[in-house]
This record gives sequence, structure tokens and C-alpha cells, in this order.
Amino acid sequence: MSFANPSPRYESSSTGARDTALLIFAKAPVPGRCKTRLARRYGAYRACTIYRSLLTHAVCAARQQFDGSITLVCAPDTRHAFFHHLSRRYRLRLVRQARGDLGQRMHHAIRQSLQHHSRVVLMGSDQPVLDHAWLSEARKVLAVSDNAWLAPTLDGGYWAIGLRTAQARLFRGPRWSTSRVAGVTLNRMHELGLHARTHTPLRDIDDARDWHALDSPIRSKLAGRARATRRGPGQS
Repeated sequence: MSFANPSPRYESSSTGARDTALLIFAKAPVPGRCKTRLARRYGAYRACTIYRSLLTHAVCAARQQFDGSITLVCAPDTRHAFFHHLSRRYRLRLVRQARGDLGQRMHHAIRQSLQHHSRVVLMGSDQPVLDHAWLSEARKVLAVSDNAWLAPTLDGGYWAIGLRTAQARLFRGPRWSTSRVAGVTLNRMHELGLHARTHTPLRDIDDARDWHALDSPIRSKLAGRARATRRGPGQS
């Protein structure tokens, strides 16, 4: 779903780089507390290792594509050693996720970031297909003042969102982890007068079926990251 913008107001790309903030939501890689659906098939430790590889991949891909401000928004807090390892290696700022459900935490992070930047892109850490111009697309869309950007998943959710205004209503109401989340969010963007642009829907990694559906080269790349991080900082 997309809505045409009758009067685009674009800003220069250099200004956009300075004024855009990228937020990456992350959980501490603790076995049994992350990727619980994946753990049903592979066990808590392997699922945790896969999650570490996904998080590393997300951070690495983001930094390769973007030289601006990147913040790792951490749960339950910023103390895990792996977060600090990523922060040092990829020049990340670490902040703790707020309390509340996922929508409340996302809204809080976006609202805080918009106090210092004119536009924000928030992404999760479960998307393995990041070797494309998704971030450039989001920044270009957000160069228009009343645009919003959404990256849906094949299961009806979304893995990233871009905004220029903190609208609590966008994050209130949809039942998270269901097939209606992206549709509800797009409808609310429209109701709020935002012109929504969407990225091509992609599959994120929630369970064993998603993992096995990955193209072999991508799965091998992530498996390599998993092996590389197995004895990395903060391994629990």
C-alpha cells in the first residue's frame, strides 16, 4: 500500500545523512531469553548463536551503508558484554529500551531520537537480507516532510519503520507478532495524514521454517557469523 504525495519537498542528501538517526532494537544474547521460537527446534544455545549472528549482520550492514548516528536500543539493559563489543567495533551508541510492550518501547525510542534528529529509521535484528539499498530508499522517502516508510515482512509484520514524527497511535493497538501489524500500521499512517511508502516484503527469521527458507548463500554467511561469534565477547 502506498499513497501519492502531491507536493514533495526534498532535502539534500548531505543534510539527510546528518539529520537521520538509525535505531536497531536488540535483545541480550542469553540462551533461553532470545529467539525462543527458533529454540523449539534447535535448542536455546544454538538459537542464541544464530541470534548473535543476525544481530552482528544487522549492525555490520547498517554501518557499511550509513556513516551517521546508529544507536543499539538494548533489552533488558546495556550491560551485556556483546553489546559493548558491537559498540566499540561499529561505533554505536547504547541505550536501554523503555518499559512497556513492544509498541511503547518503539515509540519511546523514536520520540527520544527525534529530539536530536529530523528523521528516524528503526529496525529489528531479525532480517537477514540487507545487502541492498533499503536504507538509502528509506532516507530518500523521509526527505519529504510528510512521508513515512515501512518495510513489511511476509508474515504480515514489519522489520523496519521510518518516521519524521513520533505518533503514539502508530504503535498502539495492533497485536504484535500477528499478520495484521503492517496493515494496521499503514492504515493509521494514512489516517494521520502521512504518505506511506513501503519496501518490498521480506522474510525475517522467527522460527526454524524461516531459517530453512533462506537461500543457501545467505544461510551459509550467517552460519559463518554464528561460528565466528560462538566464542566472542559475552558468550553465555
